[in-house]
Amino acid sequence: MKQCENGHIYDEKTHSVCPYCNQAGLSVVRPLEGGNDLAFPKTTPLDTSGAPDFPKTTPLEAASTPVVPAAPAAPVAPVIPARPKKEMSATIALNVSDAGIAPVCGWLVVVEGDNKGVSFPIHSEKNTIGRGSNFDINLSFDKAISKEGDAVITYDSRGKKFYVTLGSGKNNVYHNNGLLLTPEEVKDYDVIEAGSTKMVFRSFCNDEFTY
Repeated sequence: MKQCENGHIYDEKTHSVCPYCNQAGLSVVRPLEGGNDLAFPKTTPLDTSGAPDFPKTTPLEAASTPVVPAAPAAPVAPVIPARPKKEMSATIALNVSDAGIAPVCGWLVVVEGDNKGVSFPIHSEKNTIGRGSNFDINLSFDKAISKEGDAVITYDSRGKKFYVTLGSGKNNVYHNNGLLLTPEEVKDYDVIEAGSTKMVFRSFCNDEFTY
């Protein structure tokens, strides 16, 4: 007879396991063939003394993404507004241009007196004749010329004609040997006399040419 671990007595020749434990649904461990005293190798810890030293795994750090500067925008050419066109009338006065040039419309050339052969350009509008740097036609070499101005020669751009008139001085002025009292038209090769100086007129702007 044999007593099981739970205290039941049973015939081991008839039953290989306790019939009482088996009927009760208890877990029964069948004996190993050859007995329960077989020696199984025990699990031994792994010897890591000879294992190579691998570097430890470190957490992956977030790589700092380099900031790539944005490409500069292409330069935009400034928009230059179109200059408004000037409305031109049929005839305009010939004033000093942007380059500082006053268009020449004719000349007075000294033919008698000091500085014979000297020429003076005549520009558009009024040209004063007198003695001093403030006059357009400066006859400072002639002491008989008035400092107040003896005459004015004018180009009329509309009519394309020249005229001579008296100035503010007290001296007499002659046009073609005639005493100048009122404005008179001046034509090519006319002679104008003021003080001790005689001058011949020549036109550049006329019916054949104008600016």
